[in-house]
Amino acid sequence: MTLEIRIGLDWQIGGATLDLAAIAQLLDGIAATGTVRATAQRLGLSYRTVWGKLEAAETALGQQIIVKSKGHGSKLSVIGEQLKSLVDDLTRRLQYATKQEQATFENGFRAIFLPEPRRISMACSHDLVIEDCVEAGLLPGWEIRNMGSQKAIDALLAGKADMAGFHLPEMLAGQPEMQALWSDPHYFVAPIMCRELGLVVARGNPLKISGIDDLVRPDVRFINRQKTAGTRLRLDEILRVKGIDSKAVRGYRHEEFTHSAVANAVAAGAADVAFALRAAVTELNVTYIPVGLETYCVCGKFELAEDPRYKDMLQILIARMKKHPGYAKPRAASKSKKLTGGSRIAAIAGWQDKS
Repeated sequence: MTLEIRIGLDWQIGGATLDLAAIAQLLDGIAATGTVRATAQRLGLSYRTVWGKLEAAETALGQQIIVKSKGHGSKLSVIGEQLKSLVDDLTRRLQYATKQEQATFENGFRAIFLPEPRRISMACSHDLVIEDCVEAGLLPGWEIRNMGSQKAIDALLAGKADMAGFHLPEMLAGQPEMQALWSDPHYFVAPIMCRELGLVVARGNPLKISGIDDLVRPDVRFINRQKTAGTRLRLDEILRVKGIDSKAVRGYRHEEFTHSAVANAVAAGAADVAFALRAAVTELNVTYIPVGLETYCVCGKFELAEDPRYKDMLQILIARMKKHPGYAKPRAASKSKKLTGGSRIAAIAGWQDKS
């Protein structure tokens, strides 16, 4: 919607009313074309109409505003030039003064007659591709809040978010309340990205760290994600499978809230190793050791699965993934929308070990 405010400049002179804005338009035409006839054609008016308006203006003003020369067309008189300049200047100043009022009116008009749809709120585990899309202004119809995977799902179930973005280890995905969510017909669950996780170490790997087992070495300082982060939960599961006590990991309780934050801590020398996405180290002077692949999913009210904004978001994420190493479309085993119960949990929590 575009609103155009036209400023009228009607001037009462004796018994006559002059539309000075219209007269100035005629004078502009004559100054540009050099003839009354060309001005009439330019404005889509008849020659008689234009000439009649000019004569009426000269009569009301008592001054000649154009000079007509036989065989040489017409030009503005000195008075005509001055009138045109005055009206143009006044019009510019009035238009400048009305810009703010126009914006206020447009906003009010939109709110009444063209209300924008409520934005979709999504609570989600921190993801670099989603963050990139938000910062680039590619998701205007969305309200994105970062939090741990478990908190994101809690926000969805509490009605505090329309959708949740998460990645889960089997230890969490297999809990009864999660199984109930996956089986609830009021919600849909969809895998949207496959991400590579690994260890971030100093450039050249001076401590010769080769995998998760090295986190228990006394000379290795680890930096972790917050307790409810999906990456933290994923690490906990790997430690559990390997039989490693988290208390043996030096720095296990030292926490940051994003993949970028832990990777930057290693780059700055504040820690020796972190567990993060490959994409988090792209521009850092560090070395990356692949550990495994996981699936990032979204869950939301069933009707949102057909919302054009959700479908647009998926296409935007797929396109944006190409900019970030370590990302791919979900593995084939995770694509079916017909998965239910345990098979769906297995697909979501799937982990492909690369160590």
